[in-house]
Amino acid sequence: MTADKVLLATGAYTDGAFPWFRRRIVPVGSFIIATRPLTVEEIARTVPGNRTYVNSRNIGNYFRLSPDNRLIFGGRARFSGRSDQQSDAKSGKILRAAMAEVFPHLADIQIDYCWGGLVDMTADRYPRAGEADGLYFSMGYSGHGAQLATHMGEIMADLITGRINRNPWDGLPWTAVPFHTGKPWFLPLVGQYYKFLDLIR
Repeated sequence: MTADKVLLATGAYTDGAFPWFRRRIVPVGSFIIATRPLTVEEIARTVPGNRTYVNSRNIGNYFRLSPDNRLIFGGRARFSGRSDQQSDAKSGKILRAAMAEVFPHLADIQIDYCWGGLVDMTADRYPRAGEADGLYFSMGYSGHGAQLATHMGEIMADLITGRINRNPWDGLPWTAVPFHTGKPWFLPLVGQYYKFLDLIR
């Protein structure tokens, strides 16, 4: 297959074929648990007004009610560059404890689902998009890619076809993460540091 222009939008799943990008992206696990459906009384005590919530910790959590009235509770849980069944199960236990801290009345509630995946973090948590190493790219959403990546798809299509350059990160420097070659060996240390910051707040 040949192409004049290629867009790399692989994020946390960028593999060894793209070393320039791998040194700038840190894959970090993000995990979610889902409770059994809540009763009307539990909903009133937990998420009145049916809003979406996020806290301001360094190792933060986000939560909302699903359409079938389950509490969806997620967060970094563990600073791990893995997302597999074993890693997800460990992170699910951590999330359950965090959920019980926020909502003591749900401490013993049944958890029906637990899953995880990797998000593509940059050192400064700003996304990057443009052209480098012979490729167009858009990545580094740092956990905010669900909406932003769709929007950036349109922006990058306009850029690649020469229509207009609306790239909000055009020209933003993107240096490599020191001592990072693609495997995030330092994540446990980063996690301990952020836990310490949360403790002294």
